[in-house]
Amino acid sequence: MSQIIACVPNISEGRDQRFIDDLAARLEGIDGLIMLDVAVDHDQNRTVLSFTGNKEAIFDGGTLLYDLSLKKIDMRRHEGDFPRVGAVDVFPFVPLKGADISDAKQWADEFAEIVAQRFSLPVYLFGASARYRYRGDVQNIRQGEYEGFAEKMKDVRWKPDLGPNDFPPDKGVTIIGARQPLISFKAYLSTHDLETAKEIGHLVADTSGGHIRAVPGQDHEKGHVYLSVAITNYMTTPLYRVVENIRLEGRRFGVEIRRTEITGLIPEVVLIRAAEYYLGLQNFDHETLLERNIQKHLDEKFLFGR
Repeated sequence: MSQIIACVPNISEGRDQRFIDDLAARLEGIDGLIMLDVAVDHDQNRTVLSFTGNKEAIFDGGTLLYDLSLKKIDMRRHEGDFPRVGAVDVFPFVPLKGADISDAKQWADEFAEIVAQRFSLPVYLFGASARYRYRGDVQNIRQGEYEGFAEKMKDVRWKPDLGPNDFPPDKGVTIIGARQPLISFKAYLSTHDLETAKEIGHLVADTSGGHIRAVPGQDHEKGHVYLSVAITNYMTTPLYRVVENIRLEGRRFGVEIRRTEITGLIPEVVLIRAAEYYLGLQNFDHETLLERNIQKHLDEKFLFGR
């Protein structure tokens, strides 16, 4: 593939493992599609799937995902900690290699037209695909969530970009667009108080230099709360800075980080930068990483036929 663009759809189902496994298997069966990851979250009742491939394979996979998810998920019965607006909540196109954001936007816009027409679904465009500046941030579109969206759609500012203007209560709406890669992780906190986690999340969002979202949630088995954090520009706002700000703001409330957990895939450079920070490494040459060094020499051998 000369262009590598990934899709990272989020569906509002994280508790029916049989359905999730079947969906992933059906996607893997599509010629030319490569499954990268399936991240299931029981508490949020949400699954994040990641796949790539050629354009035809991605469109076939995306269409299959909408078809199966819309038939399975009834939003009138959905419960979960994470803000959501539909059965297929968001479907981002992300440029990875040999492609830029304009390429991802072209694919996303074309796919959004297909979804709106084939499934008669209200579609909102976000990120680089947004037709209005206030829809660029997916949080603005999600505001009010599923429960308040029928009323929200009555406002002319919140008519769908594509598809019908009527809110389908069983399916909800969907958000499609192009964005750069982001980092998602959870920071589990030493408290059972959801309001405290919410306050820490607000403080962290204000002090981390922007480009982050922090949504509180609760581990219903153990009772501990967590922050579900998304960093939308990890070069400007590095992972280690966000983690340290959570520690700092948490101390105001006597709260510590118990552990962290990565959601989905993460760029290698993010963890390298975190290691550089915590180990105090200076002038660190990434080629001294064993796996990188081996891969470099294997690539050279393949390229020059030695």
